[in-house]
Amino acid sequence: MATACGGGGSDDTVRFGVAAPLEQFIGSHTLRGAELARDQLNAAGGIDGRAVELVALTDSASTRRAVTVADRLYSDATVLAVVGHVNSGATLAAVPIYNRGLPIVSPVATSPEISDAGTWIFRVCSSDVVNAAGLAEFALRELGTRAAIIYANDPYGRGLRDGFGRTYTAAGGALVEEYPFIEGSTTDFEAYLMGIRAVRPDLIFIGSTDIGAAPVIRQAREMGIDAPFVGGDGILGLAGQGPVFEGTYIGLLYHPDAPGGGGREFVDAYQAQYGAPPDHFAALGYDALMLLAQAVSEVGFDRTRIRDYLEQVGREREAFSGVSGRIAFDENGDPIGKSFAVGRVSGNAIEFVSVEGGS
Repeated sequence: MATACGGGGSDDTVRFGVAAPLEQFIGSHTLRGAELARDQLNAAGGIDGRAVELVALTDSASTRRAVTVADRLYSDATVLAVVGHVNSGATLAAVPIYNRGLPIVSPVATSPEISDAGTWIFRVCSSDVVNAAGLAEFALRELGTRAAIIYANDPYGRGLRDGFGRTYTAAGGALVEEYPFIEGSTTDFEAYLMGIRAVRPDLIFIGSTDIGAAPVIRQAREMGIDAPFVGGDGILGLAGQGPVFEGTYIGLLYHPDAPGGGGREFVDAYQAQYGAPPDHFAALGYDALMLLAQAVSEVGFDRTRIRDYLEQVGREREAFSGVSGRIAFDENGDPIGKSFAVGRVSGNAIEFVSVEGGS
């Protein structure tokens, strides 16, 4: 699946790639944010008079497909930079292609492994070293001192598990049970959940996307386990999927009701265009494209100069003021000091609960 608008990379256009699982809401919402940014840029005259065009390709959250998408974007000399990918596994698989010389800004790929993936990748979201630590602090303070963990055995799940477990135990909590699973392959969690039920934890930390979390939570409730579930940003899709997920706590990279949550202008514009408030996929997709547009406006239509500009954001150059907060990159291309919100599933929405970390 590929979508584009505009005139195909002529001297009248500026082309950016968007790489995400467009058939899944995490990808489609990321694209929505980028599209809103594109529309606002073009309404203001584009970049140096050139219309902004998006080349959106689906990676289907597949590592193999992500490599194909990255190669296609890299090989298209008219594409100056890429917004994507959004899944950590897909991002890590694709980065070697981008490291040949195409700058990429990931909106929401949070695996700690990305920090060391190369010099052409940046991200506007904080790593799970930060995010899972914030969730652990919240869980210990608000939910209890005994946690069970069930996590997907992939870069995203392991990053969450490690970050949560390290902070939770260092602060005095106990991990009373722990199980890995293969997301997309494991379908029966009864044996894991029987072990968890036997130790009666105060909470259950789920380190996966909503694809893995949904059957875990559903089976847990069917088995009479009533401990609250806590998970990372990847389970945002549980909202609106049924009452069984009510009360699930979710780590958020952005929430419109959080302090500094993007201001009403962005929220209202997104609501007007799409009929719903923005989630963090949309907000960070928006920020990623706006940051790249600023880079092109400052240094011109050259991949290497764009990469060099990004490397200097927050150091030699001023930090970028995004709807998700201040963005300044460290030496690994990770943002410095971004706060992390906690929300709770409430009907079709995620209600804001608290802000953890940041500066």
